[in-house]
Amino acid sequence: MTLSISSMNIWAVLVCIVINMVLGALWYSPLLFGNIWLKLIGLKADDISRDDANKSMGFAIIPAALSILFLWLILSFVNAQTLGDALITGSLMSAGFIGMSAFNLVLFESRSIGLSLINVGYSFVAFNIASVILTLWK
Repeated sequence: MTLSISSMNIWAVLVCIVINMVLGALWYSPLLFGNIWLKLIGLKADDISRDDANKSMGFAIIPAALSILFLWLILSFVNAQTLGDALITGSLMSAGFIGMSAFNLVLFESRSIGLSLINVGYSFVAFNIASVILTLWK
């Protein structure tokens, strides 16, 4: 199979990157899982300076963009065409790769299962949203 960068819908990719960033900001905010996440990593909101948070969010666009690009490559490689294709691929990517990597951290670094579930849950939702957009918006 030949993949061509010219077949990429750059608008879909950019929208997915923005959604990924917005979802992350919401997911780790007090509105959703932010307070639990802070407790599980042993911090309080006052422990994180606004400058540090802004710097981290600025750099977070790099893994967000690369994840979306890798996801686009995989969706293209498997020739995803339908909503079902998108959801299966997004679920397998997040549970299979991110979920299993997080499980290794639980096993070998004594990471909290709750923390891993919050982090993997974010990836699961983000990958599935992006998979649907990248598959259906051609």
